Parts: sequence; structure tokens; C-alpha cells
Amino acid sequence: MTALPHPGAAGPVWQAVSHSTVGRDLIQIAHVAGNVTITTTDPAHPAKDEQIVEGDIPAPPPGFQLREELLQKVHAQVGPAGAAVISAVTGTPGVGKTLLAACYAWACQAAGWPVVAWITAETPDQITTGLAGLAHRLGLRAADDDAATAAGKATAWLSARSTAGQVGLVVFDNAISVQEISAWCPATGALRVLITSRNRAFHQRYAPIEVDAFTPEQASRFFAERTGLDDPAAAQTLARELGYLPLALAQAAALIARRRLTYPAYQRLLADFPLAEYLPAGRHDAYPTGTAQAILLSVDQAERTLPDAAGLLRALAVLSPAGIPVPVLTGGIDPADPHTPVADLTAAAAVQESLAALADTSLISFTEDGTTVVMHRLTQRVVRERCAHDGDLTAALDQAITLLETFNNRIPTGAQTWAARTAVEILLEQTDVVHAHTAGAIPQRLLTLRVWCGQYLTDLADLTRAIPLLTDTLAD
Repeated sequence: MTALPHPGAAGPVWQAVSHSTVGRDLIQIAHVAGNVTITTTDPAHPAKDEQIVEGDIPAPPPGFQLREELLQKVHAQVGPAGAAVISAVTGTPGVGKTLLAACYAWACQAAGWPVVAWITAETPDQITTGLAGLAHRLGLRAADDDAATAAGKATAWLSARSTAGQVGLVVFDNAISVQEISAWCPATGALRVLITSRNRAFHQRYAPIEVDAFTPEQASRFFAERTGLDDPAAAQTLARELGYLPLALAQAAALIARRRLTYPAYQRLLADFPLAEYLPAGRHDAYPTGTAQAILLSVDQAERTLPDAAGLLRALAVLSPAGIPVPVLTGGIDPADPHTPVADLTAAAAVQESLAALADTSLISFTEDGTTVVMHRLTQRVVRERCAHDGDLTAALDQAITLLETFNNRIPTGAQTWAARTAVEILLEQTDVVHAHTAGAIPQRLLTLRVWCGQYLTDLADLTRAIPLLTDTLAD
């Protein structure tokens, strides 16, 4: 294991967190933690001081707003209780639940907490895979451990950390099942656990922190910082129309900045946007109409001005909401491999340039380390519904399957699969999501990919997952 660079001086976001009251409290905890060591089970590698950061923690978005009052609530709840759940006040997506949890994770990193882990928790497989990855980083995973065994070792290790000096943070993001989380949540130790979820049943078991939309002041500050426009009254009018929802504000601010619009000019674009021509009637009732308009207006503008944006956005909308590793989108190209053909390197570079441009529109974002692309679940849903409305959903699924086939071609088989467990987990995650979006007849190419996934799991002696996957695929 290697030490990660300390993020404390990485930029203004870290400074904002560390200069807040919560940041100072966390740094004080880090002083108490002082000389904490991470122990490993390998006697050939003695324990040494380092920080383990595992998982796809979101990166700060453009125009990031530190919501210090909510961060204070998180710190107040998670400290004495040991675990807390972050949820939306009204259940509306796009208010910033995940970003608040990420903000606390950044603060814990800056404070030097020994372990900070980010676990996607939408499905049981995601939880066990995430915890198994943590076990690997901690040096706990044996070569022949399946994911569930490794995840159990990670949970046991976390439960055994019993002093304030060994405090760590685990975030279960977008959790669905209370039972699944409670089954894997360490019951003892100094660990702090944060859960983000829209399932309010979590409130019966964990201390709640409810997140609402931006305040008018936060919305105005966000617009001013993101667009550079000094027109508070017009900013307030637009923010009010968008319901102060952070996701919608981000879409609007990005387009205003890129096209150098005024707030009234953007409102006219929004008012003239024919939403009914893009979404099936009644399908957008579960989320604010203004948000759907803002998302689709940004999508429409991106497709008109950015090369390859249309295909990328469609593919991203049917891949995992937890994130899509960049190698999936670039054909698994390794730029460091001297044998990689120049044409492949050029194609991969073009995809990365397109992704960077899309990130500037706020339609996608990257994780902290820049290795994974994330499209917000609500943005994915709106884009998928537009695809369904236009008859393009099959094409979107086909494009995603093509990307996964190319990625799969680079995964070794047989005994060599052990060295490619991470790639196998990526393929499993992405094919599961694409499979969930298929309706009616399942494409033969997708069935073939799922057979490959079952074969890889068999090669890894993970029969607990291989057998049901292959059984389901046979039924399909």
C-alpha cells in the first residue's frame, strides 16, 4: 500500500472546509489521532503511517457552495451517534445529498483521518464490492477471497477500531435498503458512518440530517460566482423559477457562462423550450418541470456545439449512476503502454476532451482522482426519457454495449483473471445497469457479456455470485 498525497492544500474547496468551524473541529480530531498506524496482515510489510482513501468520492463541482450549517449538523449527529443518514426534505432529487456527504469526506481527508471510504450502496453487490475494495486497500483480502468474504473482513476490521485515534469514515451513498446497510454497517468501534438515501425508513434507525434546496442567498452567491454576472435581482428571479434546486441552478449557470448570456436571456430560452416535444407526457411529474427544462436545454445546447456529445450523453445515461470509469469510455486504452497503437491513443484522447467539455456544462462531473465520470441520476433519467420519447433508447443501449464489449476484450481469462479483479467488478456493475434498462427482448450481445461476467466470477472462485448470474442469464 502506498500513502496518498495530503489534500489539505489542493485548492479553495479544501481551504473553505478547513477554515470552517467543522473543519477546525476535524483537524483537532486529527491532532488527537496523531500517530495512528494502519496495520496489515502481511508480516513482510510492516505497518506505517498513511491515509487510506477508497472509493469514488465526488470532486467539488464548479461554483461549489460550502453549506456550513448542514456540515455542522452532520458533524454534530455523526459524532455522538456514530451513524447518520442524509436525505432530502421533500424527497426531491438534486438537492445535494451526495455532495454534502462528499464535503464531510473532504474534511475528514483534510483532517488526516486514517480511513475514508466511499461505498455505492444502491444494490447489495455494490456494497460488498465496495467493502471488498476497502479490504484490499487495508491488506486484508486473501488471494482466493470472494467479494463477500473480503467485505466481511473489512467490516470486522472497522468494528475493531476502538479509540478516537483510530477514527474513520465510511459513506454509503444512495442506499436503498435499511436491512442491507445495517447488515454491513460496523456495530462497534470508533468508525463514523454516513448514509445518503431517499428512503425515509432510514430515519427510524439512524439520526437524520435533512437537506433542502439552496436558500435565496446561497443561490445568488452560486450564480454570481459561476457566471460572473453582477445582477442580484435577475439572479433571484431565475433561481426562484428553478426552485432553488442546486442541480437545476448548476445547469443554468453553466450554460449562461458558456454562451455569455444574461439571466433574462436564459429565462427566455427556458420559457421557449418545448419540453413536451422531448419527454413523454406525464413522465416528468416526479421531478420539477423547471429542472427537466434546464437539463434538456443544456443537453440540446451541448449536442449542437460539442462534437460527439450526443452519443456520449446517451451512453452515459444508460450506464451506472454510481460512475463510469474512464477506461470504459476510452476502450480500456492504457496511455502508458508503449505498444498501444497511435490511432487508439488519438481516439482515447478525443473522448477525454469531449468528457472535459461536458464537465464544463455541468451535465457530468468527475470523481476526485479524475478516473471516473458521474452523471447525476436525475440527469440520466431525463436523458433516458428523451431517448425513449425519440425512439433512441435502443441505440443508446447498443452504444453502451459496444463500449463494454471493447472493455471486455482487454480482460484476461483463466488464472490471469485474478490480476484483473477490478476490471471484472467494473464490467459486472455496468452490464447489470444496462441489463436493468432493457425492455422486452434482451440483446444477444448483452447476454454474451453477462455470460463472460459469470465465467470471470467462476475463474475467481466467486460462485456465490456466479451461479445466480448464470442462472438468470440462462433464463433470459
